[in-house]
Amino acid sequence: MATPGPPPAPQSAAPPYPPPPPYPPYGPVGPPYYPPPPKTNHGLIILVVVVAFVLALVGAAAILYMMVGRLITDGTQDRPFITFGPPLVSGTDVAFQVASASRAVAIGTYSVNLLVNTTAGSPRPLATSFTIIVGLDTFTGTFTDNDGSGTLTARDAFRITANSGWRSGITYQFEVLWTDLSPVGFRTWTA
Repeated sequence: MATPGPPPAPQSAAPPYPPPPPYPPYGPVGPPYYPPPPKTNHGLIILVVVVAFVLALVGAAAILYMMVGRLITDGTQDRPFITFGPPLVSGTDVAFQVASASRAVAIGTYSVNLLVNTTAGSPRPLATSFTIIVGLDTFTGTFTDNDGSGTLTARDAFRITANSGWRSGITYQFEVLWTDLSPVGFRTWTA
């Protein structure tokens, strides 16, 4: 038989596990947890931004059009139409009334002129009295605002005086002119 060997050497005792801390440790046990970022729809954001930009441009263009649009017109859509009653020639005077005006416009907006046959005078602003020179002839005019409205309306009256008298066989034409000096009403007579 075999002889027993020496007794095993005593082993040192393994150190015991460290005691647990008296309180739980601070912070998470594992890596920190961050919730996933919310999903964004980049296409929708771009669409909203583009639509807002286009709406802002259209709105600005509409405002600009309304502010400036009246300045670039030739006035044709706002041009009134004036008709006169029959002329009454008496001596060196001719008188006639406004039969109708398509709309009331301030007197200062208009100008007046006179044609003798085909010779035109120089346009003058419409006022209660005015003088028109055609060639060598001078004509004095008066305007009566019968309703006192300050606008050219029906029943207002004009009187034109030929300072040298009316010449026989000559055609005279009195014109009320718009802001672009185009006629909006006229009255013709022959002496």
